[in-house]
Amino acid sequence: MDVKSRNYLLMNRQALEKDIKTSYIMDRMISDEVLTLQEEEKVKQQNTQKERAAMLINIILTKDNNSYRSFYNALLHEGYRDLAALLQDGIPAISSGNGRSSMDGMTSYVKTILCEGGVPQRPVVFVTRPKLVDAIKQKLCCLGSDPGWVTVYGMAGCGKTVLTAEALRDHQLLEDYFPGGVHWVSIGKQDKAGLLIKLQNLCSRLENDSTLSQRPPLNIEEAKDRLRLLMLRKYPRSLLILDDIWDSWVLKAFDNQCQVLITSRDRSVTDAVAGNKYEVHVESGLAHEKGLEILSLFVNMKISELPEQANCLVRECKGSPLVISLIGALLRDFPSRWEYYLKQLQNKQFKRIRKSSSYDYEALDEAMSISVEQLNDNYKDYYKDLSILPKDVKVPTKVLCILWDMETEEVEDILQEFVNKSLLFCDRNGKSFHYYLHDLQLDFLTEKNRNQLQELHKNIVNQYKKYYKLNTPVPSQEDCMYWYNFLAYHMAGANMQKELHDLMFSLDWIKAKTELVGPAHLIHEYVEYSSILDQKV
Repeated sequence: MDVKSRNYLLMNRQALEKDIKTSYIMDRMISDEVLTLQEEEKVKQQNTQKERAAMLINIILTKDNNSYRSFYNALLHEGYRDLAALLQDGIPAISSGNGRSSMDGMTSYVKTILCEGGVPQRPVVFVTRPKLVDAIKQKLCCLGSDPGWVTVYGMAGCGKTVLTAEALRDHQLLEDYFPGGVHWVSIGKQDKAGLLIKLQNLCSRLENDSTLSQRPPLNIEEAKDRLRLLMLRKYPRSLLILDDIWDSWVLKAFDNQCQVLITSRDRSVTDAVAGNKYEVHVESGLAHEKGLEILSLFVNMKISELPEQANCLVRECKGSPLVISLIGALLRDFPSRWEYYLKQLQNKQFKRIRKSSSYDYEALDEAMSISVEQLNDNYKDYYKDLSILPKDVKVPTKVLCILWDMETEEVEDILQEFVNKSLLFCDRNGKSFHYYLHDLQLDFLTEKNRNQLQELHKNIVNQYKKYYKLNTPVPSQEDCMYWYNFLAYHMAGANMQKELHDLMFSLDWIKAKTELVGPAHLIHEYVEYSSILDQKV
């Protein structure tokens, strides 16, 4: 490592050790091939967060310039921009002169753009599907500077979201075609009130550096107009990504003469909007070799070294990346259980949850059941608690801290266990972590725990009341928007008629919620929960 780079690490060591959480930093450095799994384990063996950070820095100091660059980019990517800034002047020169990492053409510019735009990170284990990624890039280039739509479509769980995010990890594509940045929004199945919340949140994100604080748009048409002006004036030549579109009417709110990429199960969702249209079809299953590659990465073996059961497991998983990842995560923890998990899948021991869909839910349900069964009993209860999370919502850590009455670090350790087993997904926006379930996983949990949902809703409401007592969340708290959007939903799910009535007719609540999200969502809740509110208290 250059002397200058080494000095910058030493000079800023105290600040780095104080603030960084090493697990996600190390994930990035391992993916950049500058940190080994043995070195990661050495860091994990330390007792405290500060000691783990100190050990990681000690290891980096023994390495070369690539390690410094990887560490800097990991800090930037994980939201530690203030710490990355301390190291910026110590970045060693890149001999190729193009500013790109040796691994896949990623640059700090790309990582910053994607982080700011809310683009999901790569999964814990990732395999490339270059033909599909290149096809998405090609269609985006076809848009040129004209407004239009690119639709990435395929059945649930086939990898549309991961492939779309991967296509955006390209310096030249972003610099040449979308210099205004990218803006990722997870949509899912929505009614009009839910869509308005998505639009309000997007407008708020795009206005985040505005000198004038505007009230949220009060209806979808107003939100559409504001979004159009923001995209035209502040973010020209930018790309809007709408992930998981179910209904064509939703797209009309984004039909603003801008460039949009959508993922959907339905090829025809863009029929109702104007502009140039391009399509990329994602096949229903991975190629057999790609399935084997995922398993090999989870168990840290070469494909040629995998046992004979690996081929049968991939076939039983029907090529689903989600299902193969669930099985791979189990095998990583129990590497001798190839035959056991294969028999579990073949015998269809676990009850199938039937759905009217082309997706092979049987394989997913069996894999989910096996994965959940392998959790220890305490973790099973924590995972069951996630059954009542709203669909297509990324939940801040603080909400789960309140639910489980735990410190942030304890909650993150539990949730990381689920992430590692592909049972949960994590988005890291700055230093704030948000967690969410794939909608297929949430379907599984909801069905599995159907008889306990009311009690689970009741528990989260009681924990909220215990934490906030007679107060209400304030906008500066990371969990604030979750409660204003979903506290009534949980009370209704718990059939807590008195509590819901008191909340919905509290002048303080009405005032605060109206100021934050406008009256439309409040009116929607009065209609949605009218059957409960009309009962006598």
